[in-house]
Amino acid sequence: MPPESMPQESMPGVKIPTSLLLSLGTIPVLAVLLGSKAVLQVMREVGEASEEIFRGDRLPILELETQNSGQVSERSGSSS
Repeated sequence: MPPESMPQESMPGVKIPTSLLLSLGTIPVLAVLLGSKAVLQVMREVGEASEEIFRGDRLPILELETQNSGQVSERSGSSS
């Protein structure tokens, strides 16, 4: 006989209530949701930290104001 035509009463095994299976299946789903939120938060923080670290690498090197003002006054004094 094919398995579809067998009555359920003749099948051996322990009957587990559907509500118990649903309850046991809910725990891993909630764990995955909470875990993914935690991983997302950590990835955002790492991204922001790396952005702050690499932000200074592309800035131009600026000369100090005291050096620029001294050179400007020397040039203006020699031209007059």
